[in-house]
Amino acid sequence: MEGTCKLSPFCWSRRAIRVFVVGFFMIMLPIYLYIGFQPAVSIEALSYPELNIPKISLTTPVEPLQLTDHQLIAPGNIAGSYSSNPNKILIIGHSSTVFRNLSQTTVGDTFTYNGQGYRINSSETLEKSMISMQEILAPVATSTIVIMTCAGEPLPNQDATHRLILTATIAD
Repeated sequence: MEGTCKLSPFCWSRRAIRVFVVGFFMIMLPIYLYIGFQPAVSIEALSYPELNIPKISLTTPVEPLQLTDHQLIAPGNIAGSYSSNPNKILIIGHSSTVFRNLSQTTVGDTFTYNGQGYRINSSETLEKSMISMQEILAPVATSTIVIMTCAGEPLPNQDATHRLILTATIAD
């Protein structure tokens, strides 16, 4: 009978109860805070196409974007896509959130977008002022994805001096 009393909190001393409660909260509070501060994915985002880059362990919904005052505004914690031509998609995202490890990809790496496989053909970092969006969005004959994020020195308003640009075509 005494052995079962050790397992029952009703038999514990006040000190044993305090030790248990403090220990429980010391373990559970960091877990609760970690889970609580994770970015939330909206219900709407569950219907977006998905970008999966295994090399950098990235899986993210990709929100369709619209031009606003001739600009594309990247979503905060996921990627965004824009297309003005049937065979080309531009995917953008912040280098401080969703694309923080994008620079670790190399030519030849593969990824999937909306269930279709793509292979990276080129990777380049260009000064922001040297980028032609008309060239990036220009029509192509083969299904192509261009992934772009900030690179270089940080500037105000989540901007940077350069852009990392990956170009990938559909994998056979």
